[in-house]
Amino acid sequence: MNAVSVLKDKTFQTVFLLYSTLLIFLGRQTDAGLLNFDDSFYAQKAKELLVGGSFWLNTFYGQPDFDKPPLPIWLTALAFKVFGVSGYSTVLVTGLFGTGAVYVTYRLSDKLFRDPWVALLSGIVLIFPGYFLDYSRRGMNDIVLTFFVTLALYCFFLARENPRWYLAFGFSTAGALLTKSVLGLFPLMIALGVLVLTRRWKTIANPNFLTGVVIALGLGSLWHVINWMEYGDRFVHEHFGWIIWERFWHGDYATPNTSPFYFLGYLKGFFGNYWPWLPIAVVGCWQFGKRAVAETGDDKDRFLLILLWVGIILVVLSLSNAQYFRYMLPVFPALAIIVSKTLGDWLLPDWKDKSMPWLVGSVMVTALFINVTPIELKQAASLKRNSWEVRVLAPSIRLNTPEKTFVGNYRLPLWNPRNSILFYSDRWLADPVNSPEQVMASLQKNPRSTWLSRTGEFRKLAEQFPDQLYLIQSQGPYAYFTSAQVRDQILYDFSGEHNTWIR
Repeated sequence: MNAVSVLKDKTFQTVFLLYSTLLIFLGRQTDAGLLNFDDSFYAQKAKELLVGGSFWLNTFYGQPDFDKPPLPIWLTALAFKVFGVSGYSTVLVTGLFGTGAVYVTYRLSDKLFRDPWVALLSGIVLIFPGYFLDYSRRGMNDIVLTFFVTLALYCFFLARENPRWYLAFGFSTAGALLTKSVLGLFPLMIALGVLVLTRRWKTIANPNFLTGVVIALGLGSLWHVINWMEYGDRFVHEHFGWIIWERFWHGDYATPNTSPFYFLGYLKGFFGNYWPWLPIAVVGCWQFGKRAVAETGDDKDRFLLILLWVGIILVVLSLSNAQYFRYMLPVFPALAIIVSKTLGDWLLPDWKDKSMPWLVGSVMVTALFINVTPIELKQAASLKRNSWEVRVLAPSIRLNTPEKTFVGNYRLPLWNPRNSILFYSDRWLADPVNSPEQVMASLQKNPRSTWLSRTGEFRKLAEQFPDQLYLIQSQGPYAYFTSAQVRDQILYDFSGEHNTWIR
C-alpha cells in the first residue's frame, strides 16, 4: 500500500481529522483565558448553574437571563463539574463541538459524493480559514449551533435510505433550538425547502418525518415554555420582543441601518474573512445552482441540499440589522463541501493524489504551530492571552471585596471588564462613576470599599487627592485601589492556589 492509498483510507482520514482538530482547537488553551464579554458571560451562567442554579431557568449574577437557551450552559457546567471551573473547561466544550462539526462535515461530504479526496478536503477547508478555527477555540455558542445544524442535515440526508434517521434529524434540530432559539429552525427550513422543491409530498407526510418535526419543535421549545410559565410576559417581551424581534429589525441599539444596501453586510464579511476559498466558493455556488436545476433524482437532492443550506441562512440573516459575521458559521460546513467538490471537479486525479500529502501536512504544521510555538496573532483572539490582567487581579479582588458587595468603577466602560471580573473573582463591577468627588465621598463613607480604574485615571485621582488613596494592585491597564485609611487591612494571596482561577 503506497502513501496515497493510506491517505485515502477512511480510517486514516477519520483518525487524522479527529486527532488534528482536537490538537488545533484545544492546544495552548490552559493560559489563554476568556474574552470579557461573550465568553465570560456564558461561562458565568454555567458557573451559577453549577453552584445551585436552576436547570431550565438561566441566571446571570443571580438575575433571570433570557438571552439564549441553556444547552451549551448545561455542557459547560458539566465540564466545570468534571474538570473544575476554569477558562479551559469553558473552551473544552466548544473545541469538542468544533471537532464534531469537522467530522460530520467530512462524513456528509463522503456520503454525498463518494470521493475520499473531496471528503478529506471538506474537513480541512472547514478548519481553514482561521475564522472557524478561532471560534472553535472560544467559549461561545455559535460553533455548538453549527454542529447541530450540520448533524441535523446529515441525518436528513441519511433518511433518504432509512426513514428512521428522521428521528435523529428531529433530536439534532432540537439541539440547535436549545442552543440558539429560533436560529435552530434552520435545519427544518432547509429540509422542508428540499422536500417542497423536489415535490416529495409523501415524505412530508411520512410518520417518521412528522415525528422528527414534533421532536424538534416539542423538545426544542421546552426552555421557552418553562420560562414563559415561570415569568410570563416578561420572558416573552425580553426574549422574543427584544432579543429576537427588535434586534432583528433595528439592531442592538434600536437604530436601524438606514443604508439601502445593509443586507449586503454578510457578503462584505465573507470578502474579509473567507480567503483563499472565496472565489472558489462563489463559482461553486453557481455550479451547484445549475446542477440543482438540471439534475434529477438523487443528484438533484445532493446539490439542492447544500445550495439551500447556504442560501436560506444567508438570505434570512441578511434581512436582519443585527449582523455579526459569526452568525454565518452554520453555513461554513456547506461552503467547505462546495469548495471541495468544485476543486475536485477541476483537478485531474493525478493532481489530487499529489496534493493530498500537502493537505495533510498543512494541518500538521498548524497543529504544531499552535501547540509548540508561543506566537500570538492579532487576527486570532483565541491565540492571545485574554483577560490576563483581570485574572491576575482576581485573587486580590476576591480577598478585599466582601461577597454581595460591589467593586467600584471609576471611568471604565459599563461592560468592560465587568463579565471577566465577575467570572474570575465572583465580584460585580458597578456602573461607572465619572466624578472624582463622588469616588472620594464614597470612600469617606465606606473606607473599605474598593475601586477599579485605568492606571492613568488612578494617577490623576491620586494627584488630585494626595495621601488619601492606596493602590492595592496594578496590573496592565488596570489599577485596583481603596482608601489609605485601611491600607493596613489589605490582604494578599501569596500561596499560588489562585492559579486554578486564572487559567
